[in-house]
Order: sequence, then structure tokens, then C-alpha cells
Amino acid sequence: MKFKDFISECHDKEVFKNLSIYIVSSWVLIQVFSVIWEPFGLPKSSMTYLLLILLIGFPFYIYVLWRFRLKPLESKLSRREGLKYTGETATSKSVSKGLKKRKIHLPGVHFYSPFQKMYFTALFVITLVAVFSASLIVRANFLGGHTAENFALPSIAEDNKRIAVLTFDNDTGDETLDVVGKMAEDWIMHGITENKAGQVISPKMVEEYTEVLKASIVPSGEHSVLKEYLKPGQVVTGTYYLNKGRLLIQCSIMDGNLNRTLIAFETVECSPEGALDCIEALKRRIIGYLISADEEQIGLEEIPPNYEAYQLFLEADNIDYDEPEHLRLLNEAIAADETFFKPKVDRVSYYYNQGEFAFADSLLQILSKETRITNTRQKNIIQHYDALLKGDYRNAYKYWKEEYNLEPYSLELNAVAMVLALQMVNLPEEIDPIYEAYPLTGEDLDIDNCVECEDRLYIKGMANLELGRTSETIDLLTPYARTEDKGYGWLKEVLIRAYVMEENEVEVDRIMERIKLISEEPKYWHKSCLITGNEFQRVGNQELAFKYYDQLINSLENYREQVSQEQKELLARAYFYKGNYQKAQEILEQLIPESGNQIRLMAYLAIAYHKTGKTGMAQRQIRTLNGLRADYQYGSVDYALARYHASVGNPSIAMRYLLKAVAEGKRYTPAAYHHDILLKPYINEPDFNRVMSFWH
Repeated sequence: MKFKDFISECHDKEVFKNLSIYIVSSWVLIQVFSVIWEPFGLPKSSMTYLLLILLIGFPFYIYVLWRFRLKPLESKLSRREGLKYTGETATSKSVSKGLKKRKIHLPGVHFYSPFQKMYFTALFVITLVAVFSASLIVRANFLGGHTAENFALPSIAEDNKRIAVLTFDNDTGDETLDVVGKMAEDWIMHGITENKAGQVISPKMVEEYTEVLKASIVPSGEHSVLKEYLKPGQVVTGTYYLNKGRLLIQCSIMDGNLNRTLIAFETVECSPEGALDCIEALKRRIIGYLISADEEQIGLEEIPPNYEAYQLFLEADNIDYDEPEHLRLLNEAIAADETFFKPKVDRVSYYYNQGEFAFADSLLQILSKETRITNTRQKNIIQHYDALLKGDYRNAYKYWKEEYNLEPYSLELNAVAMVLALQMVNLPEEIDPIYEAYPLTGEDLDIDNCVECEDRLYIKGMANLELGRTSETIDLLTPYARTEDKGYGWLKEVLIRAYVMEENEVEVDRIMERIKLISEEPKYWHKSCLITGNEFQRVGNQELAFKYYDQLINSLENYREQVSQEQKELLARAYFYKGNYQKAQEILEQLIPESGNQIRLMAYLAIAYHKTGKTGMAQRQIRTLNGLRADYQYGSVDYALARYHASVGNPSIAMRYLLKAVAEGKRYTPAAYHHDILLKPYINEPDFNRVMSFWH
């Protein structure tokens, strides 16, 4: 029988009509079940079982259709065909006898006609497809322990205190009310952390994870980030809308898989202008549920800021922290509400990062007097900045860790904790757990859109070098040294240090050639020449060190009058480290009166005077250097004096000044202490080890 004739006969016998009944009924059943399974408390795998039943039941339904509808019709037709074939002399008994002698192809199935053969062939093919599809579903969901249930976290796991607060949806249709959602999120997060109800995962964290992840890893957005990476135990979601001019906010808490509602709070209502009243009321209910207590709840703020101040703060928060516009908006937010704590502490941070330490300290002292001592989070932040401004890095690190432990999944807090651990208290062994606490690393990151990501890689690479793990640094940072990459300057410097430590001159040359080729400003290549020369000098390879010093000198010497102050300083230091103290002295004498780095350069000049036999001039320079002492220098004068005495052969005096420098706040930078060429002869001395572990 031809396929076209088979289709035509199926149509005549209403086969397709009956099959469509099964398909449509199955589709309706799936749609209904997808709505009712959660309210009935059925497991998530119930939908999978239903699909398997409907899939396997389809070929069985096709057979039942034959057995009880098509077979009777076929039997009648076959008998009529048999009578027609045997003629008028044939009896019904003989026809029936002839039919019974037909070959049996399947158990209990007599092929009365070509249609039946074609029908059962189609049934066999459909059965194979159904069985194959069912096997894929079973393998994906039930074999090897990879069921959807196995991946699900319990709704409230005893050992899972992570609480994700998602973005509140604005259903008002008024974009100016977007700020209400942001205020609700922040207020709820502050309440959770202040009352130690759990570790908060903020909408910003979810956004950061989503942005830095490659699309191939998490193609479905924030819910996949939550389930696959952040894995909260509970999720706070909400929405708000307007009704007759009143603002209504709804909120609920779901389990970590976002498939079951644990509690839906009563809707709170207020005027749009008094949104914070609604938010405060909602926060109290949420915290009460999370910690099962009915006490008064307070967040980072003692008093909710007014609407205008909060909007200004959010605008400032979206601008880079070192931009003047950021400071302007912070000042406006404070002017709009003098009780608003967060912009005040951010303003202290701004001036500290700009190097205006005295002004930052005065603002902090004012803020400290305004802050109630009972607010633990505010007190913690103030103590961190107070210790930082005093150069007390042990306590600065301690208080920051306390704040970081409240929000361990914040990329910003994580990156700062790494910087503090390595460059302020010199604990490279603590970098690994902090780095690994934020699970997005390596190839998962798009650092072009993530400033903190580059900072973390830089600190991680430097920590590896401190611990002697050069190969790990090379593996970590090699992808960022490609020719086409114009950025990642810090990462390339760390990579150069690693290759120098491994005495791999070929790779160092290759990176330096790339830097020279792609640098938009020559001074970056000049700086890299000095750093590379110093690194070779530090490991004892003077020949290669001089090679890079000479490249820097040859590039700048003929154009000295046209180069910047920074490049002149690089030139003077290159001559100095080559041992050409007379040439270095000439440049430094011209450079120091106009330089912003007078303390460091005066130490170089004093050493140069001493090396060229001008000891009287060297002593006068040291006296001048001592006279530059002032507040907020963080040990820079004492460190400069330590370098001088180390260079002229006074190790005991050098160690005394070095200890004073670290106590006053001289940081462990990649050019200081054990990285400093002038201090190299003393790095194994007991007094030097005391300096390196001063803040431990």
C-alpha cells in the first residue's frame, strides 16, 4: 500500500481525529497540572512523571484505537473482500477457514489487509520514538542521582543562612517610583544583617554575578545565578503598585529554588511620599519572621532618610567613587537629610582615597560624635576608618572583616578585604580563603566590566608570589597578557615578576614588547622598564637589570626637556640603580623642588651624595628630610631614612627606622620592604622579620 493511500484511509476511518483527542487532552492536562501541583504540595518531579506517563501511553492508545475501533471495521471489510474473491460458490465457512490460515506476524495479530500492515508499522516506529524519548527523560532526571529534587536546597536549611533579597518590581507604571523598590531592598538587607538573621545576598550581588559570568554558563539570568552559584536558603521578593493614589507594597519569602512560597506578608499601604513608612513596617515583619522575635529592629540607619536624600545617594552610588560628581551628590544628600549616615561615611572614604587624610579624619570625628554607640554596624564602620587613618592596620583589618562577614558575597567587600590582608597586615596566606569565598573566578569572569575583578586577580597573583607559587600566578594571569589587550597593566606587572622569579627571560621580553607595542602613553612602558630592571636586580641578575635600565635611559635621555616630571623621576632612578650616582644627582637636584614625591626623592639624593663622597651634603639632606615630618605621612619619612642608612652601611639604625615606619603605617607595597633593592641585604635578619610580622 502506498503511503498516500494509507494517509487517505486513516482520514476516512477518523484515525487522526481520535489521535488529536489524545494529544489535545494531554496538552490541557499538562497546563492544568503546571498550575495546581504547587498548591497541592506535590514534589517538583511530579511533572516529569506525568510527561513520562503521557509519552509512554501514546503508543498504547494507538493500539487500543486499533483493537476496539479499527479492527471490527477491518474484519467486516476483509470478509466482504474474501466473499468477492471466492465467487458465488464459496461459502462463508470456507472464507472464514481461509482467513484463519493467514500467517501470524505478531502474537495474536492477523494481518487482514495492507492497511493493517502499514498501521502496525507506524505503531512500531512511534513506539521506538516514545521509548527513546522516555529514556532521555529518565537519564536526565533519575539516573546517577541527578534529579531536580537532588539539586534543590531545603526551604529552610539549618546550615544555610543565606538570604537573597531580589529587586522589588515596580508595577505602578511611574518610573520616578523606581527608587521605592531600591529603598525597600536596602532597608530589608540592613535589617537582616543588623539582627544577624542571615547572610545577605543583595540584588547588586546577583547583578554582579550575572554580568561577570559568561553567557554560556548562565543563560537564563538571575534565577540561575541564585540556584547554581549563590544558593540561598530563602529568597525575599516583592512588588508595589498604586491604588487610588495610595502606595501598596507586597512581599513574600520563598525557598531557595523559588518554587515554593514560605510566607506571604500582609500588604502594607501608605502615601507615595511616605514610602519609607511602608518599608519600615514591612522590614519589621520580615525580620520578625526570620528571627522569630518581636523586638524593635534597626538597620544601618537610626532614622529612615527622607525621600529626596535617598534619591541623591542612589545617584552618587552609580558614579565612580573618585569622581567629583560623586562627592557633590553625597554632599547634597547630606544637606537634604543631616541624619543620613551612609553618604557621610562614603564622603570620608572619598577624601581618604584622594589622599586628603586630615580632611577625612576631621569628617570622621564629627560623624563619630553624631553616631549612637548602640548601633553596632555604624560603630564598626567608624572604627575601621578611624584605625585606617591612624595607621593601625591590625584593627582596620579586624573591623573590616567583621563587616565583610555580614555580607561575604559582596564583590566590593571581598576585594577590599584582599587588599587589606596583603598590603596592610602582610598575611598572604589569608588571601586564598577570601578569594575563593567569591566563587566566580578565572574564565568565568569578564574583568573588562568589573573593576574589582582586576583588583582581586592582582592581589591573588601577588599573594601567590609571596608564597612561592610562581607557576600558579603564571597560569592565573597569562590570559591577560595578550597583544590585543591594552589594559590589565597591573596584571602584566605581576606576570613579569613571576617570569623574572622563574628566570624566564624570553617571556619577560615578550611581555615587554607587547607593552611597548600597545601602550597609548610611552611613560607606561618606561615605568615597566624600571620595574623589570628592579626585579632582575632583586634576584641578582644585574646584566638583565641593566639591559632594561638602558632601554629606559636611551628612550628618555635625548628628550629630557620634553618629558613629564614622572618620566624624569624614572630616569633618575634608572641611573641610580645602575650606580651612576653623579647623573642621578644632577637630575634629582632639578626635580625635587617641583616634585610631589620629595620625601622619597630626597632619600635617593642623600644616598647619591654619600656615594659620590659628598657626605656633608648628604647629612644636610637628611636633616632637611627630618624636618619634613607631619601628620598623616604613615611612616614615609622614617622609611626614607631607613633606606638611607641601609645604603650607607648602618644596619642597626636602618632597622630602627624601619620598625618606626611600619608602626606608623607604611604599607607592604610591591616596591617596599622585602621587595626593596636597597633593603635586600637585610631581609633575613631577625629585626626585619619582626617588621614583616608587625601587624600579625
